Amino acid sequence: MTLFLSHRGESDDAPENTLNAFSLAMERDSDGIELDIRLSADGEVVCVHDETLERVAGAKLAVAEASLAELRKFYPVPRLSEALAVLRPGKHMQIELKGVQPLARPLKTVLEQWGGDRRSLALSSFEESTIQSAAELFPDLPRLLLIDLKERFGVFPSAEQVMEHLRKLHCTGISFKATTEADAAFVAALHAEKFRVVAWGVASDELGLAMAALGVDAMTCNHAVALRRLWRECRDR
Repeated sequence: MTLFLSHRGESDDAPENTLNAFSLAMERDSDGIELDIRLSADGEVVCVHDETLERVAGAKLAVAEASLAELRKFYPVPRLSEALAVLRPGKHMQIELKGVQPLARPLKTVLEQWGGDRRSLALSSFEESTIQSAAELFPDLPRLLLIDLKERFGVFPSAEQVMEHLRKLHCTGISFKATTEADAAFVAALHAEKFRVVAWGVASDELGLAMAALGVDAMTCNHAVALRRLWRECRDR
């Protein structure tokens, strides 16, 4: 069964990576939340996608160079711990580690202090060194390589090529950019070797439905609940 995760929260209807967007996802009974984390200048693990707040708040303030209090003067930046507190039992959270900052140990501290079910969590990153190093500190958590497969390999690769790459990085799964070049055999081959398969970059409902039809484990979408409803309607016809 494909999980539909609210990308940066239900970010079509609330500001991305905010408690409002995360809470809206839970209120709408989303399968879970996908969010991004960075480290602020004062060592807080915060939920922000970009290196700066320019796109979301018009402020050229670098997250790594500002305290949480300074960031909050321009945008309602939450701590990861606050986002975790919003997550309801039985729901999932995919945490993307942004950049190459030393995030793993501060993240470990936050997760150790959290009283929730770690089986609901997964980690992801585009940075190969970051996701590879996460294996040592988070051996119990799914660790997904975020990747545009065609960009990385030049052509859409075989499942065998992808699995070889994942094993080198000690990853337990992949989050690949959604594309119609993927097929059910590709997903099934990864599943057969116990790799988790997630899709990101769902640019249209049609593409999202196509990914669900392939049997991916999850996908991230800005309006995950609406897309899940559409998928169920199509599936039950």
